[in-house]
Amino acid sequence: MNRPRNSGPHTAGFMLIEIALVIVVLAIILGPILNLLAGQQHKNRLTHDLASKQKIVEAVEGFVLATGRLPCPALQAGGHESRAGDACTRPEGWLPNATLSTWGLSGKWKMAVATLESAGEPAQNTLVSTQPFEQLSPQQLAEIVMAPFTINHGVGTGPLPAIHLCQSIAGQTLPANTEHGCGEHTLLSPTAVWVAYPVLTNNGTDGNGINQNRFQQFFIDPEQTAQNPVWISFERMNWLWMKRGALDPIAYSGESN
Repeated sequence: MNRPRNSGPHTAGFMLIEIALVIVVLAIILGPILNLLAGQQHKNRLTHDLASKQKIVEAVEGFVLATGRLPCPALQAGGHESRAGDACTRPEGWLPNATLSTWGLSGKWKMAVATLESAGEPAQNTLVSTQPFEQLSPQQLAEIVMAPFTINHGVGTGPLPAIHLCQSIAGQTLPANTEHGCGEHTLLSPTAVWVAYPVLTNNGTDGNGINQNRFQQFFIDPEQTAQNPVWISFERMNWLWMKRGALDPIAYSGESN
């Protein structure tokens, strides 16, 4: 006569040990796999971000070569640039995807363009004019943009009428977004004339980045590459103008003004 199997506390304890061993083995096996997958996802995201930034810069530079001017911000995400004659309706806003055909980017992007307001007329709208050389020659604009600068000047009162690009220093307070300059941070470029930056979220896709709500100065943070903007300097803009003139001499018809 067969006796019933012993299902007492010893058997139950042995089963718990077996389950624990299985969990440990799975953790040992799956841990590196999960870390590898997470690392690959992060790498893919960075690759997509880098590709998006390159696509944006190439689109804007192509736009400058085609039109002779920088694009204006859009009032709505994914929209066309917003212009009034030869001026932007606002100095900052959404990247005009519909104008630039920059679709398939990682997340949403905003942009800012230097208005050169403190330079006054006729330079004020040179960067976004359809005929920039009829307003100001490259040499005259270079003399304005490359003038000696003081980073602590308030809005519209400094000698340098361009956007400041700054290197973020950990532990230092950001200057007010209504001020020129970098405050206690390191000045990287005083001649940025166009900047685009991602609109970030808590999970990498909304508005808590250090460059949100700014159009006078933007920050490069080595620890937060996804937040970093892309930009075009005046020197690059001037090179594009010269290249466009070499391709189409008619574009330089107003250079002697």
